[in-house]
Amino acid sequence: MGATSWRATYMLTDWGSWIAWFEASLRGAAQPWVICVALVLTTFLLEDLAIAAGAALAVQGSLSWELAIASVAGGIAVGDIALYGLGLAANRVPYLRRRFVLERKNWVARHLENRYASAILLARVIPGLRLVTYTACGFFRLPLGPFVGWVAIAVSVWTVGLMWLGATLGVALSAALGVPAPLVVGVLIVVLALGLSVLRRAGPLPPAGAAGEPP
Repeated sequence: MGATSWRATYMLTDWGSWIAWFEASLRGAAQPWVICVALVLTTFLLEDLAIAAGAALAVQGSLSWELAIASVAGGIAVGDIALYGLGLAANRVPYLRRRFVLERKNWVARHLENRYASAILLARVIPGLRLVTYTACGFFRLPLGPFVGWVAIAVSVWTVGLMWLGATLGVALSAALGVPAPLVVGVLIVVLALGLSVLRRAGPLPPAGAAGEPP
């Protein structure tokens, strides 16, 4: 094996080289507004990754906490509102209108109307519910103002809470392990988000008939 191959193999297996690369990437990041746009776009793909990246950049000092939180939370909220818009657009399809809107016995619409706030908040924390719930809110033309307000509250609490917890624990672990704080914070937030998702999925099932049958 040549010298170049040995050097490449060493870099792949050397933990220190990965840490140096991570820090160099953060230090060489673009202007704050470019980072903010990148964070917003990342929320459309993987919300948890965007939260982890935002916190890591804030800990590193490449971006202020205010901008990091605003970019991530703003991107997530825009995505949620877009789901409402998707449902609103589907309402214009004649077949769907006849099948779900003009049918007076539709219990889903009544359920959402009677539990509007709780449905929006629960959909934010329970995996798999957000797409269906937020799209249905738009499809049944439920009030947009309260929808945006509750989405803003849910997204703000989730984003700030996860960033704060990740940063608090991450900085402490960084000092104990001697690993750069941004790296620990980013990885920790992803692990926390995944762990919370597993716990929510493993929660108690709803009583029979509560979710699948009309009242």
